[in-house]
Amino acid sequence: MSEYLCHIPCGAAVPFNNPHAVSVSLPTLDDVIAYEEGDDSVVGKMQSGYPRFFRNKWVQRLVDYVTELHDISPDLVVLPITSLQAYEVLVYLINERPVYIEEDGNVFLLFSHDDERIQQIKDFIRNAGLIISSRQAESTLLKIGFLSESFVEERVKVSGGSTAIISVLSDAYNAKPENVILTNSGANAFFAVCEALVSAEKSNEKNVVVQLGWLYVDTMEVIQKRSQLTHLQVNVHDLGQLEDWLKDNHASVSVVITEVVSNPKIQCVDIIGLHAICEKYKVKLVLDTTLITPFNAPILKYCDVAVESLSKFACGKGDVLMGAVIVSETSGIDKEIFERFVVPPYKAEVDRLGFQISDYEKRVLKSSENTKRLIEVLSRKKAVKKVWSVLEDDSEKNYRKINNSGIIPGLLTIEVKENISKYYDLLKTAKGPSLGTDFTLVMPYVYLAHYDLTKTEEGVRILNEKGMSPDILRVSVGNEAIEDIIKVFDEVFPD
Repeated sequence: MSEYLCHIPCGAAVPFNNPHAVSVSLPTLDDVIAYEEGDDSVVGKMQSGYPRFFRNKWVQRLVDYVTELHDISPDLVVLPITSLQAYEVLVYLINERPVYIEEDGNVFLLFSHDDERIQQIKDFIRNAGLIISSRQAESTLLKIGFLSESFVEERVKVSGGSTAIISVLSDAYNAKPENVILTNSGANAFFAVCEALVSAEKSNEKNVVVQLGWLYVDTMEVIQKRSQLTHLQVNVHDLGQLEDWLKDNHASVSVVITEVVSNPKIQCVDIIGLHAICEKYKVKLVLDTTLITPFNAPILKYCDVAVESLSKFACGKGDVLMGAVIVSETSGIDKEIFERFVVPPYKAEVDRLGFQISDYEKRVLKSSENTKRLIEVLSRKKAVKKVWSVLEDDSEKNYRKINNSGIIPGLLTIEVKENISKYYDLLKTAKGPSLGTDFTLVMPYVYLAHYDLTKTEEGVRILNEKGMSPDILRVSVGNEAIEDIIKVFDEVFPD
């Protein structure tokens, strides 16, 4: 039995005892709610957390060191970002140059506690993927003697990490190596593409971004904050509706953005049909391919730009902060337009992923096998109202157009008939944010991504209108023995 198919104490780093972990154990729904409410009974236990929403412990230690070294007044808020390049991106976003301190390449912004822009700036840092990685903080802490040795882990030696990553991605996407751009995070990859494409079209009065589907929360925030006008179509399967709208409005549209597959409903749009519509109306198409992965379908054939969070399936361990932009050779896009907004990843992150990515395809194939078996089992459970996956209804038909091999993305989402706490609390798996790990990881998606909407009747009404019941569990299916995974779910979901 895998060491992660068990009850994991609240606050434990996931993966275990890893200072670079990007997930954290939140084993009960009460723990999730307490985390969202900022309750110290849970937050105080957390050894790690999702990077865009939780400051890594080593990054915090670095902030504390810089605060003491420079005798920074307690009346000031210190916000760390990864580099001077990240600083220039932020300057672009807020249209001013905040005071900062640079220490060993890290940048620390200084703001007064009563500055009304602090939350806005924190949101910009998160949305644009400007945060310091844990390995970058580790490197500085080693140099100043705060740490005596680095965390022991396997990395590509010398300087081959970037070469290894680009080689795997360019082969998987069937892209030229020079068209693969590595970024500080998946968030930075998406932000750079969205900002560059919208900015490039502003002179042509193309200032509308079309969002197809209910996308990941940070993705939607970037679109809504950085686009003057947006159009949202929740139903990813009604391309007739989209084309009717584009017929009248395409002259003002700069880009159509969607996920393949969507998060958390695991829906697959008709990518071939969508691509044809975008070509017809001369609108750029951007696909977030994190959930489908390039090993499940020839994605780049059907878009202008693909973006991927490499922290997920490409990594497999849940301990890397990186992203990628992959530009189609037929898109007509000069990849240099992204340079202003791309923040390069930290070298140690690159070297770690360079080691991990060699097994990317193998992990995807094993996860696919396990996911198909688990879908069969859960679909028969009395307590399960619905299992969402690419094998469902219209999604299956669309997915088969691009992949008829039987390989599917390693994700499914369960909607239960009762409050999810009854099931979530009892599951003996890793439970917390993120996905794509080689161990099974379960997340109460709505409570972690849209918690504010769960707190009011109006919010729940909005969720239900969008087909997003709070009572859903997203399952990132790992590479454990499938019999062990099924046993864990059988214990909680009787036939």
